[in-house]
Amino acid sequence: MAPFAPFIALPFLGKAVAFAKGLAGAKAATSVMSGGKVVPALVAQAKAFGSGQAARETVKRMAGDKLAPFGSRFMSTMPKTAGEIGMRVAPDAIFGTLAGAMTPGDLGDKLIAGTTATVGGAAGGLVGRGLVGAAAPKLLNNQMVDITTEMVGGLSGDMAGQGVADALLRLKGGGTTPYEKMAAEQQRELEQQILRGYLSGKGGYPSNDYFLQENGLG
Repeated sequence: MAPFAPFIALPFLGKAVAFAKGLAGAKAATSVMSGGKVVPALVAQAKAFGSGQAARETVKRMAGDKLAPFGSRFMSTMPKTAGEIGMRVAPDAIFGTLAGAMTPGDLGDKLIAGTTATVGGAAGGLVGRGLVGAAAPKLLNNQMVDITTEMVGGLSGDMAGQGVADALLRLKGGGTTPYEKMAAEQQRELEQQILRGYLSGKGGYPSNDYFLQENGLG
């Protein structure tokens, strides 16, 4: 068996040599890389990707490149002079004044309703026009598209403003708006009228129709 021992050991010797070469190569590569700035740079980059910093910077840069022209076109649609502002805001101010005047309640209720309607309608119209102008500037050259865009935006702003107004009016009015108070009062009057009519037919107290009494008919 002894003469064959070297032949038996050859495979193991080959594996040992290969393993030693691998260790030497890895050590040499590590020493070369760590001797310069390759390893620190790779570690720093790995940490950046691990923390999401590189991804955030990439998204931020791409978003900035895309949004900058959009924002520029959006701002270009905004009124620049007092005359332009008046033309865009005056209709909303008129409707806001009417909304405030028709709102039941005291002066504070009317001011809240009128102000929110004016601001909501004006802001909605300007934002709607700005979005269309930023996305497709040439569309605003069509007067019908321009008017329709501002009307749709104004109605959307009115709806949002109405929600804000209701919240403020409820806060001021103890949980109900002036319209809700008026509706509740009308409901009570209707219930009392029905009750009076029912009791008058049952021999209870008669129904009081002040109009008929004042004209001698009741």
